[in-house]
Amino acid sequence: MEENKKAAIEKIYRLTKQDAEFNEELRKRLGMTSSANSVVIDDDRLSQIYEYCIEKIIRKQAEEFYSDFPIKSIVDILEEDFIRMESFRRKDNFGDFCLSLYQQIECITNKLCEDSTLNDITSNMWGCPAYVKSEKDIPIEISNRINGDYSIANLIFPGLNKKTGNLHSIEKSQSALQTQVAKDKMKIIVYFLGYRATMKSSDYDSYREFTSLLGDIYQCRNMNHRGNTQNDWEIAVYERIYPLKSFYYFKFMGGLAQYVDCIKSGFDFIPEIKKYSDSIGKQKVSIPMPKVLGKIEIKDDGKKRFK
Repeated sequence: MEENKKAAIEKIYRLTKQDAEFNEELRKRLGMTSSANSVVIDDDRLSQIYEYCIEKIIRKQAEEFYSDFPIKSIVDILEEDFIRMESFRRKDNFGDFCLSLYQQIECITNKLCEDSTLNDITSNMWGCPAYVKSEKDIPIEISNRINGDYSIANLIFPGLNKKTGNLHSIEKSQSALQTQVAKDKMKIIVYFLGYRATMKSSDYDSYREFTSLLGDIYQCRNMNHRGNTQNDWEIAVYERIYPLKSFYYFKFMGGLAQYVDCIKSGFDFIPEIKKYSDSIGKQKVSIPMPKVLGKIEIKDDGKKRFK
């Protein structure tokens, strides 16, 4: 094409961009009855195409997220919950986001806890010392535990039952794994799979931080429930988290990723842990005794102090 023709076309093109009336008239002369920009904005076909493309991306992410998850029988369920979770996040629906995220954790937890192998392991090991030795030149092994009466049960079930006055560690360690409450089941999974039952005392802070995050997820799954009477602690959780929900979308997703990683990294070690627990038999849970730093001597000055 000659240069003068190209220049003329370029001028006409720029004019169509600058002058809507000229653009419209030119299109009429050329027999172009519809404008490139005449698609009706509220035509839901565009929204459907957009949502379809986004769903394809999210589904691919869900498949990649659970691609190497060891419990294959529940992967399809987990992927669908993951897609729902991401859909609610995009809609800024925090309550349903928390629910669909928690349902993934719940599905994984319940599937693991219905296996008799993990129940046998925990029932034998509740009374074992909570930590393994981690000194220099000493290998970190499940059998190389720190002597003492602070047991795994004391770590996972702290505190007292206010109704009975008994230690949670004594009461709950007598129950089967399947009957434990959801929050305790999650802590059990973190200890026995995440730490492979070889937790060091220096791991305590990270263990507490992670299990507290799981507790927040558990609590926030109820945000969209109706008719529940909230106690002071539940209200405090909501007041702490909801104003920062944009941050907690990603923090909670990080918690899900960490929990899934616990299972992926510890699942293959279950037979090894089972072998050890069988070798030691059922260990009784003892009551931790207060630490005595030393005797305090009281000088006898001849005064009577007790009647």
